[in-house]
Amino acid sequence: MSLVSEVIQTTIIRILKPLTKVLLRNGIAYAQFADIARKVYVDTGFEEARRQGQKQTVSNVSILTGINRKEVKRLKESLLINTDNSLRKFNRIVRVIAGWQHDEEFLDSDHEPRDLLLEGKKGSFGSLVKRYSGDMPVVAMLNALIDSGNIKVIDNGNIQLINLNYLPTSDSDKKLNILGIDTAELIQTIDHNINVKQPEDAWFQRKASNTQVKIDALPKIKQRINKKAQQLLEDIDAAFSENESDNEHDSCPVSIGIYFTQKKANSEEE
Repeated sequence: MSLVSEVIQTTIIRILKPLTKVLLRNGIAYAQFADIARKVYVDTGFEEARRQGQKQTVSNVSILTGINRKEVKRLKESLLINTDNSLRKFNRIVRVIAGWQHDEEFLDSDHEPRDLLLEGKKGSFGSLVKRYSGDMPVVAMLNALIDSGNIKVIDNGNIQLINLNYLPTSDSDKKLNILGIDTAELIQTIDHNINVKQPEDAWFQRKASNTQVKIDALPKIKQRINKKAQQLLEDIDAAFSENESDNEHDSCPVSIGIYFTQKKANSEEE
């Protein structure tokens, strides 16, 4: 086996191991995973053929993926869950929360998110949702944000923003959806940086790590990370909002993510 093949194999194992734990906990057997993987291989094969300027034929994709032509044809015509719908809903919710934090119409005199009437032509929760979510129904957005712990209905009936960050708390399916979105974005960033031609075209990708941090020091370190990372994300989110365009043709989706991870003491996991 070549050195490159060994590196790729090790990389695949490292990516699949935590993913497999999630799949097993959610009752996904290997056969189901293999079916999905074959479908993704075929769909991505057609995308890669187009990107490389090749004809998007069953034969070309069969050669590229190693899947026989009959199976490629079958999988090309089969349907897979449309992940774009979940991503759009996630983005809409994030946009609404960001708009509430940065749009003057929804801020108080101290430039803090103010409590909003449910309905109204201006400065209401309904107008916020219509402005930043596209066509998502107001009640659906209300329920989603209550469910995620971002808002609450206070005694006078107004809507109050109580958590500035969207992370579903009661629906495991929504948390798994975030796993898919964020993991895919991180891999996309790393792949971009591996293949980029000019260093100045690379995307920001950094990590700080240490293998021997004192366990009793972690609570304070985590608290510091949470505070500083939150401040940074809010600052960047404000910059995103200030430069937002209503024209899809002169804009594109962008993200920045920060994560913390730790292993158990004396863990042998890679």
